[in-house]
Amino acid sequence: MNTSRHISLETLADIADERMAGAALSAAMAHVSACSACNETLHRLRELLLTMKNDRAADAPRDVLLSAIKIFSASPSPLRRIVAILTFDSRTASPAFGVRSLRTTSRQMLYTAQETDLDLRITVQNGECVVAGQIIRDGCADGVVEISGANGSSKASLNELCEFTLPGVPAGNYSLTVRMLDVEIEIPEFELKG
Repeated sequence: MNTSRHISLETLADIADERMAGAALSAAMAHVSACSACNETLHRLRELLLTMKNDRAADAPRDVLLSAIKIFSASPSPLRRIVAILTFDSRTASPAFGVRSLRTTSRQMLYTAQETDLDLRITVQNGECVVAGQIIRDGCADGVVEISGANGSSKASLNELCEFTLPGVPAGNYSLTVRMLDVEIEIPEFELKG
């Protein structure tokens, strides 16, 4: 018998499940007896079928199965996670002439994350840093902005103009995250100074 060509997995499964008879079964078994690879595969398939037939485990409740299916069903647009890049910081920018060159008590920072810009204003009030700003992009519905670090955390929802004002937090190192329906934008290292 030619052992260079193996029997297909489907045919071996039919043999293991006793769904094959006659001349086709005899020819296949002649090959299996001469081919160690096909013999091993048939042996494993028979063990698998025996295990499946002897399985007495209870099926998961219908509600649990539906919940699991819902969790693993892909949404039309999976959540993307993007790290924002600092593109402008008023503390390090060269002074401009005219009104823009006036000193201000707040710091402006502009971050970019693909098609989204984050315009942030940091102001110190009563010894705490207040972060306010606006997300510049289409579709910021149900968005939430959160700042968190060792010194505390705070959270705020975006309004209809994609603006927010976070409650004050002490000076320190933080991360800032903007969560929207299709994207999560993160500023992993964000230093607030008093």
